[in-house]
Amino acid sequence: MKWTNCSLQSNSSLFSLQNLRWLNLAGNDLGISEIPSEFGKLRSLTYLNLSGAGFTGFVPPEISLLSDLVSLDLSLNYGLFFRNHDFNMLVHNLTKLENIVLRGMSLSLVVPYSFLNLTVSLKHLSLSYCDLQGNFPTQVFHLPYLENIILRSNPNLTGYLPETNWSSPLSLLDVSRTRFPKGLPGSIGNLKHLKALSLSSCVFMGSIPSTLGNLTKLTFLDISDNMFQGQIPDVFGNLNDLSSMDFSSNNFSGVFPSSAFNLTSLTFMDFSFNFLQGTLPNNISGLSYLRKLYLYANLLSGRVPGWLFSLPSLEYLDLHSNKLTLCLVRRITQSITPRLRAYYITPLFRRLVRCNRWVANTLDFNKTYDASVFETTIRVVGGLLSTYDLSGDNIFLEKARDIADRLLPAWDTPSGIPYNIINLARGNAHNPGWTGGDSILADSGTEQLEFIALSQRTGDPKYQEKGTKRALNGPIDPIQEPNLVQQVDLSKNEIQGTVPSSFFDLINLTFLDLSSNNLSDNIKSCMLVKLRNLTVLDLSFNNLLSVTRCSDDVNSTLPMIDQFYFSSCNMQRFPSFLNASKSLRDLDISDNQIHGSITKWEAEGWENLVTLRLSMNFMTGVEQVPGKNLLTLDLGSNSLQGPLPALPRTLLYLLISDNELVGEIPSKICNLSILAVLDLSKNKLGGIIPDCPENFSDLLQVVNLKMNYFIGKIPRWLQSDSLRSLNLNGNQLEGSIPQSLANCNRLEVLDLGNNKLEDTFPYWLGTLPELQVLVIRSNRFHGDIRNFNDTYSFRSLRMIDLSRNEFTGHLPLELFENFKAIRDFQENKTGGPEYIGGDYYQDSVTVTMKGSDLELVRILTVFTIIDFSSNHFKGPIPKAIGELNSLIVLNFSHNSLTGNIPPSFGKLAALESLDLSSNKLQGRIPIQLTNLTFLGALNISHNNLEGPIPLANHFDTFSNDSFAGNSGLCGFPLSKTCGNDQEPKSPPPTVADESEIALTWKIAAMGYGSGLVIGLSMGYIVFTTGRPRWLVKMIKRNQEKRMRRRIHRNGRRKN
Repeated sequence: MKWTNCSLQSNSSLFSLQNLRWLNLAGNDLGISEIPSEFGKLRSLTYLNLSGAGFTGFVPPEISLLSDLVSLDLSLNYGLFFRNHDFNMLVHNLTKLENIVLRGMSLSLVVPYSFLNLTVSLKHLSLSYCDLQGNFPTQVFHLPYLENIILRSNPNLTGYLPETNWSSPLSLLDVSRTRFPKGLPGSIGNLKHLKALSLSSCVFMGSIPSTLGNLTKLTFLDISDNMFQGQIPDVFGNLNDLSSMDFSSNNFSGVFPSSAFNLTSLTFMDFSFNFLQGTLPNNISGLSYLRKLYLYANLLSGRVPGWLFSLPSLEYLDLHSNKLTLCLVRRITQSITPRLRAYYITPLFRRLVRCNRWVANTLDFNKTYDASVFETTIRVVGGLLSTYDLSGDNIFLEKARDIADRLLPAWDTPSGIPYNIINLARGNAHNPGWTGGDSILADSGTEQLEFIALSQRTGDPKYQEKGTKRALNGPIDPIQEPNLVQQVDLSKNEIQGTVPSSFFDLINLTFLDLSSNNLSDNIKSCMLVKLRNLTVLDLSFNNLLSVTRCSDDVNSTLPMIDQFYFSSCNMQRFPSFLNASKSLRDLDISDNQIHGSITKWEAEGWENLVTLRLSMNFMTGVEQVPGKNLLTLDLGSNSLQGPLPALPRTLLYLLISDNELVGEIPSKICNLSILAVLDLSKNKLGGIIPDCPENFSDLLQVVNLKMNYFIGKIPRWLQSDSLRSLNLNGNQLEGSIPQSLANCNRLEVLDLGNNKLEDTFPYWLGTLPELQVLVIRSNRFHGDIRNFNDTYSFRSLRMIDLSRNEFTGHLPLELFENFKAIRDFQENKTGGPEYIGGDYYQDSVTVTMKGSDLELVRILTVFTIIDFSSNHFKGPIPKAIGELNSLIVLNFSHNSLTGNIPPSFGKLAALESLDLSSNKLQGRIPIQLTNLTFLGALNISHNNLEGPIPLANHFDTFSNDSFAGNSGLCGFPLSKTCGNDQEPKSPPPTVADESEIALTWKIAAMGYGSGLVIGLSMGYIVFTTGRPRWLVKMIKRNQEKRMRRRIHRNGRRKN
């Protein structure tokens, strides 16, 4: 019988069936109605199933009158409740119950101790998703006939499993997603009939008991997402019926339990997100039915054995993030030569010059000296490499090669494990006597990292080959019998060598990710296209990997490919062989070695392409943009010449920055009606910016046209309601700032610096609630800065740069008092740096530090700056500035300010740069300035200051230039000594270099997660070296990599 949309009335003839023994109303749609109390009349019932019938309200107490009931199912009635008293009556009266199923109804009013009254005849108890709360009585697990107990998904239910005398016929035990914080007791091994054990997400702690191996009838085992730790006992040899095991997301360590690889019935295995070590076995005897294998995010090392690809049933294989690439970055960072790197990321640049000269002319490794291979590798090789990365100076790379070549003979051993001591001049290697002639394995496990890094930077594979000879992080073994595997993820390992040709015989592959390894190969397109079922291919971040087209595969392609990622490799030519792939949507070949142009012939096809990333190559032209339905086109950081190419009207993201494009922006740009991001910065474009309709794109969020040659006025369409960032810096724009910008309520960044704009201060921008960055430097702004009140608050502003204009009058006290974000900004608690902008596009800005302009290629949300330099301000400095607790850079230089330096500046706890030079300030330097622990750049030169220079804390590290031009100042570091009546305290003893470095590192470490100091140093390198390609790649690569992984991993969750 099936009832739909009709409630069960109390006068129904159903309740007159006094002898009814079996009643099943499951799945009927009885509307939203309560269970009639008349069910209590059916005293002969032994089976009652009301599941999923749409009942709500409270279970009537009359149900407890059905004393002959053997089975009761009230599940899947999500609006149904039990009162505690009524439930107690039910379990007290229904003494014949064997099955109770209450899944999905609410037991939030029931005290768990009520379950102590359950009948001893109970066999099946299902209480999942019942909102149970409190402590579940352990005695229930001892019920003598209990076969199944399901408590899953009651997150507020606590309890523990019996630790002794636990012997029952249980075949199913599920307490997943509850709170059972104690360990898994050894008594679990007494459950000889157990077939399914689910303990996931229970906060279990401790180790796994070896008695787990006694559960020989087990078919399903899930202990994932707990806090188990220690070695997994190798006790799975007798679990021949086990088909699914999940140990993921715990803290297991030690070697992988080898007996798990011999299980003959297993179809699913997951040990991901642990700390398991060691190598995968060379041979196995089981796993012939295994369909899914997840071992990612561990510390597994060694070769990728070929048997993985010969398992006859395997469909999904994921080994990514073992011997993580991230470990390489972290290890090198820890092993850098501290002095060199400290000089590069702190203000000690004068010592840097001496250091470079010493390395070039004096540093000589040709010494008859027995050196520690381990210490020399991690400190000297690693230090030189990291300094090379920061500076781009080849002398450091040459010295790194020199010392590495002298260390290489240490690896000439039968095992490939290096000797621990070597003579740098003679090449004689040996082990220390105290080891008994044996190598120190703890040392050899880390030395390979620096050698891999050296091969990556020099292009010479010999260092990597030596460092990884001992079969750690080795190549992929040849595949003897290709299997049916569909998904393979070996990304973020340290796999080296070539991709075996037999790999391309895995014709059922739909997903292949070998990204972020050390593969070095030239993959032929005719081999690649053998994977005809492939939909996702990611080979990115293998610096020595390339792909070339075969001469005989004119019509060959990957017919099913949807996403093709080959960024940060060594590709030489545009992969035109993919143009016939009708399913291809995402193509990323950024950061390669692609030269020349994309011809019209190569641009044909690409019918469904929506994302094309070609940035950071060496392309000179695009005759035609591939794809007619593109949403994202990224051609940034190439050498494109000529006019802007014709563009598809479907574009959402258009990024062609940092090229050599010339001419004007064509009026057809106005046809891009869904454009969200437009970045044509750093080109040679000129003329008037086209005057598009004001509503030509309702999605426009970012416009970056900086560093071109545009003239005229700011057009109206650059004032979209959705606009988040507008950057027109470095052009020749004229006129005033359009007041219609006050309507851009989402605007966060406004950079109009370095133009010819002529206006008064745009105080009305203070109404914008999200505005964080305001730059109008190097224009012709003039007049006093005033007209501030609560309406024009600039409440979110963190960076304001008014420098190099013609402002007059006093510094605006009211404006500084309104800077709430600079005064009260709280450091983010995410554990890492945060930047202004979205995931894909992040803003940049140019600031002045130490008298030099430097570009911050990303803007930290914690970075704050006030720059009013090179104007005509007069009068005293407001004391209220001392309340701006989060201020990092303050520049009032080159004005006509008078009065004293406010002692309140001593409260600027985050200040790193202070420039008050070239004013008319007088009086003494406040001793409170010595409290500024982070202050790394100070310039108060060319004023009328007098008296002794304070020497407390680190003030004696500032150079003579910081104080020059103040005839009344005296004391260190100036040559003028102070008189007896004003003699400062004696300078502290000369600080040793190492101590000074330690102090510098202490200051850096106390900054905002170290992100600021590193960010500023990157900006400095951009300025001094002309934006080197290696730095641009390093920054953009990590950003795009994170987003790409987030996109294509989200579509690949395990089932």
